[in-house]
Amino acid sequence: MHIFYLLFQTLMSKFTTKKQSKAGTSRVLNEKLLYSGNWSEMVEFSYEDDGKQVRKWEGLHRKHHSSAVIIIAQLKPSGRYILIRQFRPPTDSYILEFPAGLVDPEENHETTATRELLEETGYVGTVDKISPNLLSSPGILSETVSFAHLSVDEMLPENRQPVAKNEPGEFISVFLKYPEEISTFFNQEKEKNVLFDVKLYTYFMAQGLL
Repeated sequence: MHIFYLLFQTLMSKFTTKKQSKAGTSRVLNEKLLYSGNWSEMVEFSYEDDGKQVRKWEGLHRKHHSSAVIIIAQLKPSGRYILIRQFRPPTDSYILEFPAGLVDPEENHETTATRELLEETGYVGTVDKISPNLLSSPGILSETVSFAHLSVDEMLPENRQPVAKNEPGEFISVFLKYPEEISTFFNQEKEKNVLFDVKLYTYFMAQGLL
């Protein structure tokens, strides 16, 4: 019995001390805060590359390192997509997007997705699936994003006349589009000098709708 116990302890120690594998040897050594605003932080990274050379890089964190959820919501049974357009100051342009939002500290991604869909569009949906954490612009931004696929029952009373709960300063236009309308609608938006979020455009391009 004592021998089996020692073998068990040896095996467990190997599992608990095993280091997480990495694709290479590069690593961040430290971060220096350059600027802290209301929603973001600019930092200077000191990192060691695969050749053991120490280098500098600048990047951005969301305040509190928040992650984001991108909401791909479809009305059922019609199959219409819920899209939004809003002004984005860093681009000085109106942007066509999927509804989206930041994950609050006490939330999981599913809760954020249903909350943000209600706040931005007024629709009540249920989460079908959530993607892994993904990166949209890792050369400058540490923020992770996940895609949340939601179904919206358009027969529910609350979804027949939805009322958005936009925050102060948010002026969000909501559009409902059948898949076959996407290409024409995008061309109409281009004529208004509207720009497109890469996640939105890539999704519909992958669906063969653009």
